[in-house]
Amino acid sequence: MLVRLHRHQENILAIMRGAEPLLRDSALRDVAALARARWALMRALGEYQLFKHNEIFDPAIARDLLGSALKAERMKRACIAMGDEFRGYVTKWSGRDVAGDWVAYEPAALQIIARLRAHIARERTEVAELLDMAA
Repeated sequence: MLVRLHRHQENILAIMRGAEPLLRDSALRDVAALARARWALMRALGEYQLFKHNEIFDPAIARDLLGSALKAERMKRACIAMGDEFRGYVTKWSGRDVAGDWVAYEPAALQIIARLRAHIARERTEVAELLDMAA
């Protein structure tokens, strides 16, 4: 289960690593590539969320071994909130002139990347703990 989780996470992190130079280096700025990265990230995050909910959180909630249900419920809510936040970001910036509003877009993009990285790092640790509780 952890191997699958890490594969999903690495896929997401790789998309973000690919987008960051396009944000930080004006010589590499490519608005179309950033739009493709946003949508690739949206798909990858959706797959990641389905995996976690169906394979980790929901079974832990159903079994409720050693209090794992409370932890899994909290993690599931955090996952949903992060997904909603990212969808809001995509909705906002998919309908705007990114190049024309670069001054606002660049920090927003870097901020969502940082939030996603922190969320993934927290989940990496917490899912391992949750799976240990269930073992």
